Amino acid sequence: MMRTKRFSKGLAGLVLLLALVAGLAVPAGAGTRVEQAKVPPGLAYVVRYEGQLDPELLDLLHQVSKAEALRDAPPDSALLLERRAEEDKAAFAKVFQSRGRFAATVAVSLDSAATPAVLTYAIDPGPQFDLRSVVLKTPDGGDASALPTPERLGLTVPSPFTAKAILDAETKITELLRDEARPDVKVDNRQVTANFADHAVSVVWTVSPGPKATFGPTSFAGLTTVKESYLAGMIPWKQGQPYDAKDVETYRRAVNATGLFAAVQVETAAVDPATGQAPIKVSLTERKHRTVKGGVDYKTDEGPGANLGWEHRNLFGGGEKLAVAGSASGIEQFAEAAFEKPDALTPKDLFKAKARVANEDKKAYKGQNATATASLRRQFTDAVSGGVGLGYRASRIEEDESRPWESDARYGFVFLPVELGYDGRDDVLDPQKGLLATASLAPYWGTLSGADNFLRPEFTLAHYLKILEKPGLVLATRAVGGANIGTDSENVTPDLRWYAGGSGSIRGYSYQSVGPMRGKTPVGGASLFTFSTELRWRVTDLVGIVPFLDGGTAFGKALPPYDQPIMLGAGLGLRVYTPVGPVRVDVATPLARRQDIDDIAQFYCSIGQSF
Repeated sequence: MMRTKRFSKGLAGLVLLLALVAGLAVPAGAGTRVEQAKVPPGLAYVVRYEGQLDPELLDLLHQVSKAEALRDAPPDSALLLERRAEEDKAAFAKVFQSRGRFAATVAVSLDSAATPAVLTYAIDPGPQFDLRSVVLKTPDGGDASALPTPERLGLTVPSPFTAKAILDAETKITELLRDEARPDVKVDNRQVTANFADHAVSVVWTVSPGPKATFGPTSFAGLTTVKESYLAGMIPWKQGQPYDAKDVETYRRAVNATGLFAAVQVETAAVDPATGQAPIKVSLTERKHRTVKGGVDYKTDEGPGANLGWEHRNLFGGGEKLAVAGSASGIEQFAEAAFEKPDALTPKDLFKAKARVANEDKKAYKGQNATATASLRRQFTDAVSGGVGLGYRASRIEEDESRPWESDARYGFVFLPVELGYDGRDDVLDPQKGLLATASLAPYWGTLSGADNFLRPEFTLAHYLKILEKPGLVLATRAVGGANIGTDSENVTPDLRWYAGGSGSIRGYSYQSVGPMRGKTPVGGASLFTFSTELRWRVTDLVGIVPFLDGGTAFGKALPPYDQPIMLGAGLGLRVYTPVGPVRVDVATPLARRQDIDDIAQFYCSIGQSF
């Protein structure tokens, strides 16, 4: 007689949760876990497994076993230990069902005379059941042509049965139909049947696809200071347009990215049968819009430094941002103010204005400069943006080490920057994966006598690759380059020449010390190329270790051939992870140490990853 078992929707959900706790593999075959530490009073015991089990399945049994989890709290009697074993049998059965082992058996034996007592699970996993049939039907048994096929759900028939694949497919049913303008889709029932005669599993879903719909009106709740018109302008759809769940999720991410809200919820209401429209309800909780921030750092080559900033992220109610910041160290002090206006021309356009004044006392020069820029930036996609701007830079160079006979020189430039960027990082403060790429090109026109015209291209490329999830292991790489094309480097104001060395480029070498030199004094280059590679190993949730290698130089010429050698620096870093980002401590040494120029090591301490 054919034997069948039916599993409810709730049971399969529980089965999936058990399946998801599977972690690192352990050796196949029997396993024994013995606690070496002092055992508290009670019936001390060890747990053993007998039977042919694959490592992943055995490790999952270890994880769900109550007897194993409570070994440090021994029961007072053998009877209480047997109760734990019976609870384990029920948990093991769900684990086996989640992996398509519906005929698995578990026999329990206890040797209480041994010291410690031995609790043994004799396990026969039984045959692997296969998924042989997948059916999607409507509640009334009518036309099911709107429902997705098993192949679209990622299910292959036949294939080994797993509960996770079934629940993933069920989630995909809803996703696919919502993407096809059916927001009211509902999975009414799931029926899983295991046939013990031929070790086959069939799955039947009853699905109400709901009517096709268009976008209806959008309403907002929870706004206090943010203008509704600002958020309405960000909506990527028009009322009456065919409904698309991807647009709803895109809008939710865009609203969340403004940084104005502590909570963002975008819901699709039931389709209005009279109009065929699906209203959208946006529920928001505003966060505080003002922030004061500060930090300190220390670098061997630059000495101690500190920074302080204030920003308002909703100045006029439309997401306008005003930020004021200042920083001071032994070699540079600056103050700057920046203003941003989203929705400048269209919802995708951002207007930015920035003013900065600085006093610099560096190895290559000493002087002051002021820069003012205004730009318009457009977000083409979630990751791609571009911009164009206009700026003016004025400099007063008190001392130029490359041309000491010219003191108190003054420079002025009008420049027109054009930028393009791609940001596919998963996290701005501590990226684990993704790509960041920026490229810019700016012609500079001299406005004062003696200032040459030139073209200044720049690029930055950073990539992050997660090698291991646990322990967290990320390979981070970066390359930076730039040039001043069209004039000799010595004819460019020293604060616009290229320098390498220091915490932001090649660790191990002091600030500005890599590139063209006059004796021990850097004079700056016409171009630059640097690279960095870090292996970011998060040992615990709090602490990480980062071995790294940096390299590059500033070149005397803007274009090849170059005559400066590539300099390399290597080191080891410590990261302490905090809610505001990692605290970074790095020690690096130059691999090509130059006599009387380079120290044996450089030390850096600051907040945030190096890149």
